[in-house]
Amino acid sequence: MTGTMGSINPNLAWTRVDVLTPYQRMTADIQIRGRLAATINDAEPLFHLRNVSAEPLQPGAVPLNGVPEGLFSKTQICGIRTIEAEAPLPDQASIEIVRRYAMFQGASFMVTGAAEFPKAADQKMHTEILMKAHFFPMVDVTVTIIGASGKSWTQSSILVNRDQMLALYLG
Repeated sequence: MTGTMGSINPNLAWTRVDVLTPYQRMTADIQIRGRLAATINDAEPLFHLRNVSAEPLQPGAVPLNGVPEGLFSKTQICGIRTIEAEAPLPDQASIEIVRRYAMFQGASFMVTGAAEFPKAADQKMHTEILMKAHFFPMVDVTVTIIGASGKSWTQSSILVNRDQMLALYLG
């Protein structure tokens, strides 16, 4: 980031992310304002990446290594997460949460893990809470690519794209 850009808006930062698409798993830097969830859920349909590398997940997908920059459509993102965990917001530290088993099914991938909710929220409202944002968080997840043998991994968190959803199961 240039010194000028940082002095104009000190909340802008580049952070390393994993990005899951139907065809590839990318690692890149994304410019965020504050937190990843706020950036990925804003109204802008595209986002910029830099230092992009990609592992193909499906036959025909092209590997990438160190591509300087790219432009990406949010509608085609299956899931995204920061490599380094983001610190919890100060106002959320005192909120008691409950976890529910969650399985998110997309056309080419599945994410199993947990969704977190404020303990005070009525269980009947949990689906509405998740569907409020285009990208919602899941924690302690396993990501599985459908139709690609051996393509699964675990991670602490991911934001999944509700527009890629075929089904969501809450236990």
